[in-house]
Amino acid sequence: MQVFHGSYTQIESVDLSKCQSNKDFGRGFYVTKFKKQAEEWAEIIGKVNKTDGVVTEFTFYERAFTEESLKTLRFSILNYQKEL
Repeated sequence: MQVFHGSYTQIESVDLSKCQSNKDFGRGFYVTKFKKQAEEWAEIIGKVNKTDGVVTEFTFYERAFTEESLKTLRFSILNYQKEL
């Protein structure tokens, strides 16, 4: 499946050592299935860092959910809605 990450910079590869530990669910690399959501986050974090936000697209393989060396969190109910 294709997933998106909104940031202040282009992400070439995931490096968990660069991820902050004080995020909602701890240290990790956060992605979404919703490109619009990643675009909105990129805009916010870009302004904070005085850059244009960047959305990076990744291919995420479903088998990663069963990989013992990876900790994943998957939401079964999608509740993303941008208020107008």
